[in-house]
Parts: sequence; structure tokens; C-alpha cells
Amino acid sequence: MPVEIEQFMCRSDNFGVLVHDPKSGQTAIIDAPEEAPILAAIKRTGWTPTMILTTHHHMDHVEANLALKERFKLRIVGPEAEKAKIPGIDETVEDGSVLHLGDERIEVIATPGHTAGHVSYYLPASRVAFTADTLFALGCGRLFECKPPVMYESLKKLAALPAETAIYCGHEY
Repeated sequence: MPVEIEQFMCRSDNFGVLVHDPKSGQTAIIDAPEEAPILAAIKRTGWTPTMILTTHHHMDHVEANLALKERFKLRIVGPEAEKAKIPGIDETVEDGSVLHLGDERIEVIATPGHTAGHVSYYLPASRVAFTADTLFALGCGRLFECKPPVMYESLKKLAALPAETAIYCGHEY
């Protein structure tokens, strides 16, 4: 059974996302840009989050980490290379790491370019990828910590995903 996804706006131009496995009842938050819209989505769906999957350290992706962790006693997962910059991080991942949301497999893909440690999360059974600030519908994220060839290699990894993969990005400018 594929995951259920609730996407909503946060801040002025961030997307918030809840990912719910209906079989297990587990729910992941993809990044935590702003507490109030995330809480509204949780109330609207009735899903209780069990973890935050952090893609990178920028404040507009981790601002609500500590408040949500305290409120829901959830675990925060994020890139090993950025662990010192991610508030409340409990577990680190890197390229090739595998997580689970219930029975749903989550594959971690290193996608540096926007930041040096940026990761994306791919759920092959549900055919979705959460690319945050690496890949947008109309382009890619700004290059703050890496040179263009690094971002190009990350984009090639995402382009290699099956064509039917739905992409959920962190912004659309």
C-alpha cells in the first residue's frame, strides 16, 4: 500500500510535507520549516508524526525541529555531514543508508550542491522522492556550498530514478 502524502505551504515559499504509512500508522515530516503550518497539517490529517527526515541544515528547513521534537517525542534524522548544524538530530544518514516508515523502504541519496551534505529521500515502493533544495519543478537550488559540477552529479542521480517517480521539492520560486 503506497504512502499518503500531505503537502502544504510554510513560510513564504517553502513546502511542508507529511508522509504517512497507513498500515503502520507511522508518519514522517520532511524537513521542519515552520511549526504552525505543520501543526495545522497534523490536525487536519489526524496523523501523529514519529520522525523528521531532514534534508539539509538551512534554517528554513530545520526551524521547527526542537519544538516538534519536544511536542511529539519524535526522532530527527539527517545527513551525517551536517549533523553539527541540525538542531535536535538523533540519527544520521549518508548515501546508501536505508530507513523505514512502517514497511516502506526509504533510500537515502546524497545530493550535494545546494549544501555540501544535502540528502534526498526516495521511497521506491510508493514511487516518490523528496528532493528539498536539490531539484525543483523548474530548476535546482542555489549553489551555496558547492560548485556546479557537484550539483550536476546530484541531478544526474535524481534523473536516474524511474520516470514515474513523483518529485516533492522544498520550494518553487
